[in-house]
Amino acid sequence: MISIITIILFLVYLFGLGYTATYWLKKPESQIERILLYLAIGLGILSFLLIVLNFIHVPLDWKIIFTLSVVFPLFLVGKKLISKQFAVPTPSWKITKSNLIFGGVLLIVGLSLFFYLQGAFAYPYLEDEDPWGHAVGVKYVAIEKKAYDPLFSTDRKIDSVLSYIDPYPPAYDAMLGILHQTSPDLTWTIKFFNVLIICLGLLFFYLFVQKFMGDNHKALLALFFLAAVPAYFTHFIWAHSLTIALFFPLMYALLSIKDDHHWIYVAALVMAGVGVSQNIEQPFKITILAALFIIVASITSRKFLKWESTAVVSGLLLSLVWWGAMVQRYTVQGLLQYFTGTTASVREEALTIASGSSWLEKGLAVFHKFTSSGGSGSRAYTLSDFFIASSSNQINAAIGIGLIISLLVLIAVIGIFWKYKSSVVAEDNTWLAVTVVWFLILLWGVNGQTFPVSILRGPFRIWLLLAIPVAILAAEGAYFLMNFGKALKIPKSIVLILIIIGVIFTSAVPKVEANTSIWPTSGSFLNPQEAYEYSVWFNTLPPDTKVFLYSPRDKITIGFGKYSCLWCEEVLDFRDDIIHQDAAAIHSFLLSQGYEYLVINGRMDSRYFAGIFGENKTALLLPERYNEISSSRLFTPVYQKENLFLVFLVN
Repeated sequence: MISIITIILFLVYLFGLGYTATYWLKKPESQIERILLYLAIGLGILSFLLIVLNFIHVPLDWKIIFTLSVVFPLFLVGKKLISKQFAVPTPSWKITKSNLIFGGVLLIVGLSLFFYLQGAFAYPYLEDEDPWGHAVGVKYVAIEKKAYDPLFSTDRKIDSVLSYIDPYPPAYDAMLGILHQTSPDLTWTIKFFNVLIICLGLLFFYLFVQKFMGDNHKALLALFFLAAVPAYFTHFIWAHSLTIALFFPLMYALLSIKDDHHWIYVAALVMAGVGVSQNIEQPFKITILAALFIIVASITSRKFLKWESTAVVSGLLLSLVWWGAMVQRYTVQGLLQYFTGTTASVREEALTIASGSSWLEKGLAVFHKFTSSGGSGSRAYTLSDFFIASSSNQINAAIGIGLIISLLVLIAVIGIFWKYKSSVVAEDNTWLAVTVVWFLILLWGVNGQTFPVSILRGPFRIWLLLAIPVAILAAEGAYFLMNFGKALKIPKSIVLILIIIGVIFTSAVPKVEANTSIWPTSGSFLNPQEAYEYSVWFNTLPPDTKVFLYSPRDKITIGFGKYSCLWCEEVLDFRDDIIHQDAAAIHSFLLSQGYEYLVINGRMDSRYFAGIFGENKTALLLPERYNEISSSRLFTPVYQKENLFLVFLVN
C-alpha cells in the first residue's frame, strides 16, 4: 500500500509541476497528449527544482515537494469553485483512431515495464557497483534531506565517501531520495522507480516524435523500434536513466518555441535539469544534439533559431546553480583535476592541477576527457555488433540494434536521398535532416575506437543515444518498404506484420532475454550466490536496522535496505584504524553509535584490509580480532552461513 502511495505521489509531483510550468502556454489539443506533456515537463522541472532547493538550503523533504507541486493547481481549483465554474473533466470513451494509437503506446510501454521489472526483481541484490553507490546517495538524501557532501574536519579525497552526491550532480539520487522518504524499502524503491523513469522516457519519446515528425502513426512505430532495440536501456540503475528521459521533453519544448516563444522558459528549465542530472558526460552529449538540432533547423528554415539557442544557453547558465557551488567548494582547479582523472585530495586538487601546466593545457586535458574513446566497456565494434543482437550483453550499456531494424535504417538512408534529394534541407523536412545528422554523429561516436578520430567520450555509452535516431529512421524505412510493397500489390498491413515479427525475433527477444537473466553483482562478493545469502539474512531484519560490516562495505548494508552511517565522520575515523581496535573498543564504539549487529566475512575482510593495512599486518591481526570477538561475551553469534559470513548481536 505504501508503495502505491509513493507511485501516486511521484506522478503528482510530475503532473503538478508540469501543469504549473505550462499553464500559460500553447499545448496539444488532445487531453492524453497534454497529460503526457505535464509528466514530461514535470520530470525536468523536478530535477532542477531539487538542486535549487538544495542550493538555498531548503530541506529536500517530500512534503515540501508535494506542496510546491499542488499549490498552483489547487489554487486554480479553488478559484473555480468560488466562481462555481469548476467541473470535473469526463474522459471520452469513444473508440477513435488517436485512442487506438495511444492504446498501442500504452501496450508497448506496459510490456517494457513488465519485462524490465521482471529482470530487476529476478534477484534480491543490486547489480555491479553503480547501483550500490546510488543506494548510498539515496539513503543520504532521504535522511539528511540535502545533497551536498558533509564537511569533515580532516581532509578526504573527492568522492571517497558519497560517489553520487558532489561534485557529481545529485538530481537522480535526490529524486529517489524523496521517494524513499515515503517508501521505506530502499531496494524496492530504487529498482522500481529507475525502471519507471526509463519507461516514462519511452512515453516522452512518443510525445516528442509525434511532434517532430508530425505523424502519430510513425511515432508509434518508432516507439516500438526504440523499445525493442537492445542498445536502448537495460534495467541497470544509474543516473543515465534520468538524463536521457529528459532529452525528449527538452526537444519537445524546443520544437514548441516555434509556435509560442514563451516555451523558451520551459525549455531553459528542462535544459537546466539535464545539466544537473548526470556527471557531465551525457549532458554534454545531449547539449551537442540540441545544438545540432538548432544548427540544422536554422539551415532548413533559412533563419537562425535565436529563441531556441537562447533557451539552451539559458538552461546551461541556470545549471551553474550547481556547478557554481561546486567551484566554490572545490575551486576551478580542483574540479578540472577531478574531471581529468585524479586521486588527489580535495585540498591538493584545490591547490594544483599539474606543475607548470597552462590554462590551455588544462583546457585541452578536459577536451580530451570529453572526446576520449576510452571507457570500461568501449571497444572497436564490427558490423555484427550492430546487425546481430545477442541475449548475452553488457548489463549497464547494452550494444546491438538487430538485423531487421538495421536493414530498415539502411533502407531509410537510401530512400531519403533517393526520394527527397535536395529537399532534405527543406523546412518541411527538418526532422529528416536533423535525424540523419544525429545518426551520423552518434554512429561516429559509437565507433570512436574504430575510426581514426574520436569525437565523443565513452563509445559504449553512446549506444543509448544512437538508438534514438535509429528508431526514427527505422520507422521511415518501414514506410518506404510498405509503399514499395504496395507497388508490388502486397498489402501494407502484411508488410507491417512481417516487419513487426522480424523485429520481435531479431531485437526484442534478445533484449528481453538479456534483461530477465540473473545479473552479476558487486565485486565485494565472491559470486551472486554469496550476495543472495546475504539478502536472506538481511531480509529477516526490519528496514533501517543498524548493521556494521567489519570490512568497509557500508554500501552493502544500505543497498539491502538497512542502515550504516557511511558518511558519519566518527564512523570513517574509527574504520581508519579498526584493525588495531580490540573487541572491547569495537563493542564500545558500536554501542555508542546504536549498531545492533556486527558481520564478519573472512574473505571480504581480508581483501579490503589488505589494501588498507597491507597483507602481512592483515594476516597477523585479523585472526586475532576474530578470536577476541568470538570469545568475548560482548557479542553473541546469531546467524552463520558456513564458509561465508558470521553475524553477531551487539550485547
